[in-house]
Amino acid sequence: MQIQYFERLNPEMECIYLLERRYQAGEDAPHSIPALRDYLSGKYNIPMFELEAMLQPLIDLENYVVSNLQVSEEQLRFFFSSRGGTTSALARPLYAVLHSRPHYGSLPEAEKLGALKRVLARVLGLETEDLAGIDSFDALIRFLLQSPATEDVKWICTALFYSIDEYMEELDIILRKATALFLEHVPDTAASLCRSAMKDAKAKIGDDPVALFVNLSLPQRPERLTVVPSMMAFHGVQWDFAAETLYYGVYYTQLGELIVKYSDQSASLVRRLKSIGDKSRLEILRAVKDGPCNGQDIAEKLSLAPATISHHMNLLCNEGLLTATRRGTSLYYEPDCENLSRFLRELEHYLL
Repeated sequence: MQIQYFERLNPEMECIYLLERRYQAGEDAPHSIPALRDYLSGKYNIPMFELEAMLQPLIDLENYVVSNLQVSEEQLRFFFSSRGGTTSALARPLYAVLHSRPHYGSLPEAEKLGALKRVLARVLGLETEDLAGIDSFDALIRFLLQSPATEDVKWICTALFYSIDEYMEELDIILRKATALFLEHVPDTAASLCRSAMKDAKAKIGDDPVALFVNLSLPQRPERLTVVPSMMAFHGVQWDFAAETLYYGVYYTQLGELIVKYSDQSASLVRRLKSIGDKSRLEILRAVKDGPCNGQDIAEKLSLAPATISHHMNLLCNEGLLTATRRGTSLYYEPDCENLSRFLRELEHYLL
């Protein structure tokens, strides 16, 4: 399999992810990044402080697009809501046809019908092969009369048969508006996040993207795959088989690490509590809180042998509670205030 990694977002797909989340079916489904943040925190016992700073730029971006997008609620629901128990909204398969090459309008009639069937299959939650017998509007009606799909889904299928060009044009206008807003407010950290995500993706995927998924079996592997970072789908990995594209969430790796960390948080807390449970190490932390000190200074303050001080310093540095900076031939130690604060917040989250 030939795998390509892109370090740039696809702004139109970002807007599709954003709007699909907002208009997805189900009252209990998370319809915004704050709701998704709360869901992840509750399900995996991740403290909110771990997620808030990480996700705030994405929340601001989502709010900016939604607040300024001048499109009717009815239009947005039509394109971005899933129907009839399927997981696919209309926007995604229409977008695939809209950006296919050669362009839909220049295709022969037989190939236009094939593209239409691919859209209908996604709307109906079927495989394209299931629609092989549909070669006319009458054949579609006969098929739909036997289909268990909802009346809403059947109506959309009949409308698409004659007016798919108009619906693609309408979707294109919506996505152009949304994309312009998205690009106006995309955070400055986007480029570095995308680079980091693609570095992680290369390490995790190797030459086997299937390994990212549990219980995924492919009868035939695609010849090529494009891996693209995603901010709006920040928390997961989604493989669009029709487009031969895998969208890799920019925080997929970090969230996985947080899930592991807080699945057995007690071990990490016990280790750090032990590191400050020794009286000498606690006094060392107090000794350096007013400014950097070298080992000799600390040894003199606490009346301890330099070798003992060195042992304690190494342990505290390994636990991330102290930082060491070389000045000439000496190492100067000072508290890692950020890690110390994080440790106290984790302890508070665990106990209170």
